[in-house]
Amino acid sequence: MSESSKGSDAVNTFRKAWVASTADSNLTLHGFRRFKTTHLLNLRFLENEVAEIDRRLYQAGLSLGLDHSTTDRLGLKHCKRDTESPEVDDIINDESMMKLRHTLKQYDEALASFNNIMSMETFSLLDDEQQSSLRDDICLHEKHKTRLLRVDLGTRARTDPFQRWLHRYLRAFRYWRLSTKSLSDSEGRGSIAKSTRWSRQNTVLIAEMIGRVTTAVLTAVFLIVPLAIMSHQSSKNTQLIVISACILILAFLMSFFLRVSSFEMMAVTAAYAAVLSVFVSNVPP
Repeated sequence: MSESSKGSDAVNTFRKAWVASTADSNLTLHGFRRFKTTHLLNLRFLENEVAEIDRRLYQAGLSLGLDHSTTDRLGLKHCKRDTESPEVDDIINDESMMKLRHTLKQYDEALASFNNIMSMETFSLLDDEQQSSLRDDICLHEKHKTRLLRVDLGTRARTDPFQRWLHRYLRAFRYWRLSTKSLSDSEGRGSIAKSTRWSRQNTVLIAEMIGRVTTAVLTAVFLIVPLAIMSHQSSKNTQLIVISACILILAFLMSFFLRVSSFEMMAVTAAYAAVLSVFVSNVPP
C-alpha cells in the first residue's frame, strides 16, 4: 500500500471520528461498538491456552505419586494419567511459570472486562442515523443487529425485564419503519430527501419513561381498586378474598416484570398487605 493511500485512509478515518466526536446527540457522542463476538473468540482462545497449561500441571502433580487426601475434593483419584507424560522437571520450570502467570493474567482481565462490557447499556446502531450513515459496509438488517454501548450511562444490572422488552420492540419497530421506507424508495416512488436533522430513537430513555409511568399507574390501580371494592362490601369474607387476590396478583407481576430480589419482593408484598389490612380494619362491621 502506497503512502498516499495510507494517508487517504487516515484522513477518512479521522473525518468519521471527528463527525462522531463533535455531534450534538448523546447517542452519537457516547455510542461505541461492543465487538461481542470478537471478545468471545479471544476468551475462547485464552481459555484453551489456560486449559492446556492446567492439564500439564495436573499431569505433573499426578506423576509425583503422592497419596490423595482423605476427602479428595478435587477427585484426583479419578483423573486419567497420560501414558507418555513428560517428567516434572520438563513441565515445572521458570519459563512455564512465567507463561502461566502471563496467560492467567490475560484470561482474568479479559473475563472481568467482558463482564463489565456486557453489563453496560446498549442500543441499536439503527437507532442513530448519524452513526449508521458512517457504516456503509453493512446492510440495514446488520445495522439493526449491531449493538452500541452507551458509555455515558450506568450499568443495566437493575434494568427491569419490562424495560428490556420495551427496548426490543422499540428497536424492532424502528427497523420495520426504516425497512419499509427503504423498500418504497427502491421501488422508484421518489427519492427520500435528505433531512437537515438526523433521525434518532433514544430507546433507553423512552423505555425508562414508559416503564416508570406504567409502574406508577399499576401502583395506583392496586391501591384504588381494592379500596373501591371493599368500601361497598361489608362481608369480611369478600374483603379477605379481594385482599388475597390483589396480593397474589401484585407479587406475580413484580416477580415477572420487575428486577427485584426475593427480600425486596417480600418487603413490598408485606407492606402492601399491611396497607390493605388498614382498609379492612377501618370498615365498620
